[in-house]
Amino acid sequence: MRNLTIDDFSGKIGTSYEVLINGGAVPVKLAEFQPLPSAGREGGSFRLEFLGPIDPVVPQGVHRFRRKDDVVEIFMVPISRTPEGTRYEAIFF
Repeated sequence: MRNLTIDDFSGKIGTSYEVLINGGAVPVKLAEFQPLPSAGREGGSFRLEFLGPIDPVVPQGVHRFRRKDDVVEIFMVPISRTPEGTRYEAIFF
């Protein structure tokens, strides 16, 4: 898997992904992108927030995200559930 950088997500609000889990896929969209002060991380520091369906809730952990033919691994945490859906956060620091 490749190292994700700030450029992989900058300007991509609304982009759809699939979280591959348990032999299936849960659709999510990039809801927020926030650059963070640099912590010396190669590729820059940033925060992502994804919005998925209310159910199923994807548990905290490293998950494979697919967009077209590109698959990357991201550690994400569910942070809230509203009628709008479930929100997840991933921080690269």
